[in-house]
Amino acid sequence: MTDKPVKKEKFEDHLKQVEEAVKSLEGGKLGLEESIEKYEAGIRALRQCYAILEQAEKKIQLLVKEKDGTLAARDFDPAAEDKPARKKPE
Repeated sequence: MTDKPVKKEKFEDHLKQVEEAVKSLEGGKLGLEESIEKYEAGIRALRQCYAILEQAEKKIQLLVKEKDGTLAARDFDPAAEDKPARKKPE
């Protein structure tokens, strides 16, 4: 039994599958069964895209300039980016 190296899934590959499914569906030349198969394949590929993006987001770190001028790495938190900065009471 030969062990093949596991191919790393690429975002671009899955995105291409989504685009191909959309293009096929928009063409209007597929039968019902083929349309359903293309739709399901597109949804699977789209879910893989979201999973890969989620993993990438977890790896991203931001460089933040501290008050003393030094740079510090912090984990990216998209939820914190959406919140307005709190003002300190005067």
